[in-house]
Amino acid sequence: MLYSGNRVRSVKYGTSKTNNMNFKMIILFSVILIGFSGCYKDILSPGQDPTAPPQDVSFSGDLLPIFEGSCSTSGCHDAVPTHEPSLTAENAYSAIIGGGYVNTLVPVNSILYGEVKSGNMPPTGPLKPSDVQKILDWIRNGAKNN
Repeated sequence: MLYSGNRVRSVKYGTSKTNNMNFKMIILFSVILIGFSGCYKDILSPGQDPTAPPQDVSFSGDLLPIFEGSCSTSGCHDAVPTHEPSLTAENAYSAIIGGGYVNTLVPVNSILYGEVKSGNMPPTGPLKPSDVQKILDWIRNGAKNN
């Protein structure tokens, strides 16, 4: 209640001014929540952006299992490859590097990356996006035999 001179006025709660402020607070909270949820997703699933800093990738620990499971099967990139390069554990690194399949200066122009990114390889179906990103990150990190 407000006192103004001799008259008493009652103040109504829930006026349009109060509702407008509540609406603004809800919008502000929503914007902040959406902003943080975008960052949260990036933290949970890194390595999905070819322009993001490359993740650490091991050739023997990360890439060989991909090649062995999807590429070095009989009749493809095996020990007596029908298709070059041989991607068996003992041949993969030297075949990829020696064959010119990676371009460490412009990694996205690497033949290896281009083939798996396009989905042309392997012919049994495209690799998971995270595996494609591992290949790119390995090249971006200098294509080391690690």
